Amino acid sequence: MTADQVLRRARRELPDISPATVYNTLHELTELGMLNELDLGLGMEQRRYEIVAEEHDHLVCLRCGRIEDVPRQNGMASSLKEDYDFDIVDRRVIYLGHCPDCVSDVKVQ
Repeated sequence: MTADQVLRRARRELPDISPATVYNTLHELTELGMLNELDLGLGMEQRRYEIVAEEHDHLVCLRCGRIEDVPRQNGMASSLKEDYDFDIVDRRVIYLGHCPDCVSDVKVQ
């Protein structure tokens, strides 16, 4: 969810909640490691937040913004460590493309 989506949902229960409260809470939960802030290459206003869960990568549709979680392929990180002697502590993989609903529209243009 984006911060604005969280704000709209929170206002269903707490109509007077301020945007600053939501943004500060998201920031704190991210700092505590309870949320991941995702920059999916869609611009600052499109940053998303997700609950920390099993490691995974993301598919992002460039047309409609749909996001899908996909299982992480772990072979690449170990290969990079071996090939470059690089101590990898985290990685974020985003695959950009077009979802099945949008791909036919893209091919027509």
